[in-house]
Amino acid sequence: MGILARQASWNAALAYVGLALGFVNVVLLYPKILPADQFGLTRVLVSIATLAAQVAQFGLDNTVIRYFPYFRDVDRKHNGLLALVVSLGTAGALLAILVLWVFHAQFALWFGDADGLYAEYGLVVLPLVLSEVYFFLFRSYSRSIHRSIAPTFTREFLLRVLQMGLILAQALWHFDLGLFMKLYTGTFLISTGALVFDLWRSGTLRFGFRKLRLPKRLGRSMLRYGLFTFGSGLATIALGNIDQLMVGVMLKDGLDNVAYYAVAFYIASVILIPARALVLPSMPILAEAWKKRDHAKIDMIYKRSAAIQLVIGIYLFLCLWSGVDVLFSLMKPGYAIAKPALLILGVVNVINLAGGLSGGIVATSRSYWFDALSGAVLVLLNVVLDFVFLKLFGMVGAAWSSMVSFTAVLAWRMAFLRSKHGLWPFDRRTALAAVIGGVLALALWLLPTMGGIWVDFLVRAVLVTLVFWPAVHILRIAPDIIDQAQLVLQRIRTYGRS
Repeated sequence: MGILARQASWNAALAYVGLALGFVNVVLLYPKILPADQFGLTRVLVSIATLAAQVAQFGLDNTVIRYFPYFRDVDRKHNGLLALVVSLGTAGALLAILVLWVFHAQFALWFGDADGLYAEYGLVVLPLVLSEVYFFLFRSYSRSIHRSIAPTFTREFLLRVLQMGLILAQALWHFDLGLFMKLYTGTFLISTGALVFDLWRSGTLRFGFRKLRLPKRLGRSMLRYGLFTFGSGLATIALGNIDQLMVGVMLKDGLDNVAYYAVAFYIASVILIPARALVLPSMPILAEAWKKRDHAKIDMIYKRSAAIQLVIGIYLFLCLWSGVDVLFSLMKPGYAIAKPALLILGVVNVINLAGGLSGGIVATSRSYWFDALSGAVLVLLNVVLDFVFLKLFGMVGAAWSSMVSFTAVLAWRMAFLRSKHGLWPFDRRTALAAVIGGVLALALWLLPTMGGIWVDFLVRAVLVTLVFWPAVHILRIAPDIIDQAQLVLQRIRTYGRS
């Protein structure tokens, strides 16, 4: 238990440090140092590589974690499981690379920017795809053998530090764009290599090519599970990445618009992180509750998670709304076009949080197939609506597409849980949180500008805080948050007296 607690603490700390580093890179440094089309090119390449890698490894990452206990045997090198998944992943990666190489000219036409940047530099995506496939697979293997810190360190910290160093070096020495893109790809290769090195150094990198044992029944079960989890895994990674690719393909000056949208998407995603970290410990409890058929506990967790996530999400969104002008003042003027997209995506994330642990509850139940189905529908709906809304509304259409598709599929998931299992996340607390958030949002909209943008931001943020949290406390909307805050304050007071 001590090892698990230590790893959880390190992972949480690294995630928050990574968030801060990512904010500095994506919001402050890259938009200032790189022209928008070059920054957009980096976003497009990462989106393509991420999607291609997810398709290429076809759910193997989730399958490794789920079925590793059936292969665990140190003496027999875990019965060759790592050799199996790396071989399959390599084959998938090479196929994806072949497709991207053969159709490179077509991709260049789709991303037909004025300077032809994708046509000239787009092929650096090929090693990036291979790097991402290996990262997904070795991350799953590392977590399966209870070495979860290394994947988080290499991706959340090391990668972002390397990219920060690269962009600062670019500001000093002005590399040729071709060299910069190769070095940028190199940061991902180093990150993946560092993960493999950690496994090798610890003596846990066991391929066991000659030790493979895969009974037919187990193989069929793994294939079926991989197919189901492929849909939900692809949905998790695809959203946002699909938006950026569609923006790049459909809009004039596509790479510039990708850069603008990527900044809006990243800032809005900050809303999701603290709430998700807060409820992550509930996942194993849900799995155990399903095993015991304890519907009362699942219903309790569902309602409490919805209330907690909604409260945190609303507060962060209101703070984001208060400081939106400050954030864009730190970037080049062209990025201000993304303000509406940022606010819409912020609302999307609040709606997503309002659903509590609906996705996790479905995924840990015997109805896990529905998680894959709803994920696949979400991706398909997002692509279709991106095509329609981008034509109608320009870049902000991608944000509207996310709102409609997210809301529709979330409502479908909640309706499924209610009809199939009698579970519903909303009660008096979530209704009160929504009302308070709506009133404060209206107040921020009607409130006149006070002084400069920094003064205006501080006044609005203070007003939101002074009204929101006392209301949450008095109405007992999210007692878990308040109780934890009071416990921390009590410990601080005790420490101060000692």
